Amino acid sequence: MVGAPQLAQQVLVDRYSRYQKKSRAYNVLRILMGNGLVTSEGEFWRSQRKLLQPAFHRRRLEALCAMMVDRTTAVLKRLGAAAAAGQPLELVPLLSQLTLDIITRAMFSSDVQGAAAGVSHHIGVLNEYALRLLRQPWRFLLPHRIPTPFNSRQYRSFTALNAMVADILRERRRQPEAHDDLLSMLLSACADETGRGMSDAQLRDEVMTIFVAGHETTANSMAWLLHAVAGHPEVEQRMVAEIDALWPEGGLTPAHLPAFRYTQQVIEEVLRLYPTIWSVGRNCTETDDLGGYEIPVGMNLVVPIFHFHWSERFWSQPQQFDPDRFAPDRRPPPEPLIYFPFGAGPRSCIGNHFALQELMLMTLLFHRHFQFRPAGAAVIPDPLITLRPRGGLTMHVRPRTGLLKATHA
Repeated sequence: MVGAPQLAQQVLVDRYSRYQKKSRAYNVLRILMGNGLVTSEGEFWRSQRKLLQPAFHRRRLEALCAMMVDRTTAVLKRLGAAAAAGQPLELVPLLSQLTLDIITRAMFSSDVQGAAAGVSHHIGVLNEYALRLLRQPWRFLLPHRIPTPFNSRQYRSFTALNAMVADILRERRRQPEAHDDLLSMLLSACADETGRGMSDAQLRDEVMTIFVAGHETTANSMAWLLHAVAGHPEVEQRMVAEIDALWPEGGLTPAHLPAFRYTQQVIEEVLRLYPTIWSVGRNCTETDDLGGYEIPVGMNLVVPIFHFHWSERFWSQPQQFDPDRFAPDRRPPPEPLIYFPFGAGPRSCIGNHFALQELMLMTLLFHRHFQFRPAGAAVIPDPLITLRPRGGLTMHVRPRTGLLKATHA
């Protein structure tokens, strides 16, 4: 267990090449993602990272802002219906569907009819499969092709999802005209040394990686944000006042987002208190020294992100929800590693700016129109691959005004 910032820096940043991703959790992810950016290693990973980097450039993400607003606005209607009915709403499935809708449209663009719904269903089945493998490790000992109902269901979804991605790739290669989406950028990406782009197998793995890694993490973060803000009315009041005061007449654009400084602090504090990637594991591949201890080849190490985020050594009253700890005059320096919700070093999350923009837009639009209050039992964190609310997040949704305001007004 790596418990000191300078040692986490050594494992994740300074000597990251000595520590690889080998654990049961990563074995589960490889079933879903193949040899994509999250699970690959060595020179292959470096080549893939270089090819993928332009697709997640900030200027590219700014072009996706209007789509994110549009898809979130569609969900506002469902929230409005729940508010009108006066019934509590389970928000985790709704948020998961929204983030998957956004990542599907970012990947394939809206010209792929029905892709979001199909991908949503199959990713949901495969996520449940992965969770069962983590909760019940004995399933690893059984052949995955034994036709139990559990295995048959995931195999059908896995096959259908692979076929869906293969059909889209085949069509894109047949008609390579420009599409304004991530897949178009991946298809056109070429390695400088070879001039070759990605094979269909590589593209499939990267598409699946973006699907799996790019929706549940953000959905969970948004669920934790709604939970935290609902439990702190003073934070909600201050954030809503900022949203109302700064809401642009012509609708949200990327240029408006930096002005919502307190809302950004709320998001940063949620990611500190509830880091959706709460812990990362590594396996030593070359003998190393960590804090005076010899780490032999093959030893597994855990870097518990939540430990750094919750430690009284680094934070004042760390269990309190206090967005002001990220005010400009108080926010922690980037080093040492005491706050790293997206990981650190070369293996940090390539989609962090995508996720932060998505979280900001959802937070602004949701709280512009609605108030959220808890309903039901206490919310308990469930630390699996991601930190999710155990049993979901059921809340009462109340409109902030009698009529839902026009989002672009």
